[in-house]
Amino acid sequence: MEYEKRLLLKHSLASVIALGITGITRFLYSAVVSRRFGVEELGLANALISKAFFIAIPLSFFAVALGKYASEFLGSGREKEIRSLALPSFLLPLAGLVLLPYSPYLALLSTFRAVQLTLRSFLYGIHRGEHYAYAILVAFVGFIIGLFLPDLFAPYLLFLGTVTVMAFGYLLRFGYFGKPDLDHLLLLASYSAYSFLGTLSGIFLIQGPYFMAEILGNAEVAGVVSAVLSTAFLLTYLPQVLQSAIMPLFSYKHGEGDESYIKELAEKTTVFLSFVTVSAVFILMIVGRRLLELVFNFDVGTSFYIALMAVEVYIAYNPSIVALNSTAYVKTGTVVSTLGALVALASWYVLIPKMGAEGVMVGLLLGYGTILVGTAINASRLLNVSPRVYVHLAIGLLLQTSVFVSSYALIPSFVAFLAYERKTIKEIVGLIRPFRDRES
Repeated sequence: MEYEKRLLLKHSLASVIALGITGITRFLYSAVVSRRFGVEELGLANALISKAFFIAIPLSFFAVALGKYASEFLGSGREKEIRSLALPSFLLPLAGLVLLPYSPYLALLSTFRAVQLTLRSFLYGIHRGEHYAYAILVAFVGFIIGLFLPDLFAPYLLFLGTVTVMAFGYLLRFGYFGKPDLDHLLLLASYSAYSFLGTLSGIFLIQGPYFMAEILGNAEVAGVVSAVLSTAFLLTYLPQVLQSAIMPLFSYKHGEGDESYIKELAEKTTVFLSFVTVSAVFILMIVGRRLLELVFNFDVGTSFYIALMAVEVYIAYNPSIVALNSTAYVKTGTVVSTLGALVALASWYVLIPKMGAEGVMVGLLLGYGTILVGTAINASRLLNVSPRVYVHLAIGLLLQTSVFVSSYALIPSFVAFLAYERKTIKEIVGLIRPFRDRES
């Protein structure tokens, strides 16, 4: 268990840096563009970036499988076989360059983003997450420089372009471009065929709101959605940190046949994430709306509250669906994710024309809620993960609805939540203490 704990700590620290920087870029970008160019330009720019990030998913078709099997091969002592997986996985994103005649920005951003996703999965798969953090730190310098340039897309072109150059340099430097093996290529294709739709569905629920708001609403609606979600999705920073750290562990322990470890890890991370996220949402609901008005120079309205609640639901189901996708149940995770995406998409066609930005967030909440229910049922059935871990979320959401009556009601509701969670607070302190004691 000592290796797993060291790996979890190392990957978590790397993810704190890498995902923290990656997560803050959308917020910084939206804030700067909003103040320099206005809400409509913000909406149009974020709509194109989201389209590019969505296209990057099929371009990074092998990424998830690459990370999974790299970790499994590492766990079973087959490190030499990892090299045969890398070449097809990293060459596929270059297919995005065929979009250059149609839209240079779309082509470059989607290609660079696909390489970034593939690199992240690969480095975490081979237990070198800290190297990914170094690459993101260097690339962030380019992002900051881009904010001062007149081109709307310069920050992301410099950020993701730097990561792409470093990715291919890393692979050449350490000799990871091995000769592809047909059996391994079929292995990548087989797993990716099952995981792809689920990954695409999950990304659609993250990037889709931006461009669907423009398609079904207008640029102003997309601008409001950009401001709200670039802030609300900052909450996904913590689960992404843990996901990047624990997904290789799920695959690694699955390779060893230790299913009890997977169950325990999924339950503990769900409880921890739910408590921390619900607490953070209470605080953001109390002070966040006014702060956003100052940052973006316009009022985001009640859509901000709904977005926060939707993100809470997303964070709560994340550990269990990652556990399903990282073990033997990727088909189940795919079906659940796809169903949630379809629910959101259908609801947007009805809600966005009538409700604008609020309709986007309600649809997002419905989509994530569908995935939560499906994940809870299947994780209980297949991995024996207790559905009771979601009680913390349910209590928090119920108390948070008081914001639609009066914002002043949030403070006593938050106090009531903390009082209810006394036992959880003690358990979380108990989980953290061993790590703190070991570091001291």
